[in-house]
Amino acid sequence: MALYFMFIHAGLLVSVLTVGVPQYEMCMERCGGDPPEGNIAGMRRVQVCRDRCNRQERTRCLAAHQNNEREKRKCWEDALNRCIDRCGNNQRMIQLCHVLYAVPAQ
Repeated sequence: MALYFMFIHAGLLVSVLTVGVPQYEMCMERCGGDPPEGNIAGMRRVQVCRDRCNRQERTRCLAAHQNNEREKRKCWEDALNRCIDRCGNNQRMIQLCHVLYAVPAQ
């Protein structure tokens, strides 16, 4: 009987652990933390990785809401907000986010 409960417990634990972390969060985690200041190559690598994660998340969102224009607009806005959040107070980077993640005209 105890063995039966152990198998059930292990099965539930595995299913909860595999569903818990969104793909975007896992992608961002793989990009790593901010490199030390002055490490331009490292900063560029991390930023490119994070931008890729953001684009992939936007693509997943758009694919999930193909027939809902309001949700598709929200996908673009969320991608823009994620981009801006990473920019801090750098106005040039914020402008670039607006160019890259502007909601396309219908």
